[in-house]
Amino acid sequence: MKGLLFIIRYIRYWLTAKRRHSIHSPFVYDLIDKVLLDTKYNEHYQLLEDNRQELFHRRDQVETVDFGASAGNKPYRTQIEALGKMVRSRTHTKARLELLYRLAAYFKPKTILEFGTAAGVSASYLKKGAPSAVMITMEGCAGLAHIAEEQFQKLDLQAMEVVMGDFKVMLPKVLQQFAQLDLVFFDGNHRKQPTLDYFEKCLPLARENSVFIFDDIHWSRGMEEAWQEIQKHPQVSITIDLFWFGLVFFREGVAKQNFKIVY
Repeated sequence: MKGLLFIIRYIRYWLTAKRRHSIHSPFVYDLIDKVLLDTKYNEHYQLLEDNRQELFHRRDQVETVDFGASAGNKPYRTQIEALGKMVRSRTHTKARLELLYRLAAYFKPKTILEFGTAAGVSASYLKKGAPSAVMITMEGCAGLAHIAEEQFQKLDLQAMEVVMGDFKVMLPKVLQQFAQLDLVFFDGNHRKQPTLDYFEKCLPLARENSVFIFDDIHWSRGMEEAWQEIQKHPQVSITIDLFWFGLVFFREGVAKQNFKIVY
């Protein structure tokens, strides 16, 4: 039933989303043209994809601890599985990872915060896109955090820190390390209330040029409700629903607008 509901959500999104020619916001049109529809070759893509494929084929066992939606009604869930299998199940598609890279390259953030490191794949794409940024990425599972650190060293990614622990405990300490948040990728819990709590805690550090990226905004009814509340927040000026990702902006001097875009 859950799979059927997800398909229904996607069909609903597809039927109501707009294409580029229907967009009249110069900011959003430029973002579509230069980021969403950018198909130019980039040498970093192959480097990052090769690294991802290597992770896919690793058979060493890793114990994972999940504090998010996969834990169900329990505080957390643990399991032991092959690293490659885990990475395949938790990693975004190549196209979505490359989109994260382009978003980081386009907005040129000086600071990046990520919820949900896992094996460090999405963090690597974000950091390669904005190599001069200072980045902190949080992971609840110590075993995965260590693997992510290995990947960052292998890819020679500088000014990166992995913080291990439960987000609700670690987040206040992490936020104290930032004067502002230029880019935040929320990819760690996938439940309504924690998502809203993380958003509210990060909000005081948002600036006009900040972008908040939310993963899986249509993953469940709860995530859709969280997305709708975020869209209505008075500090938010523009949101873009890409189905898999939701983009949130805080631009000043523009009318509040919510977009659904197919690209």
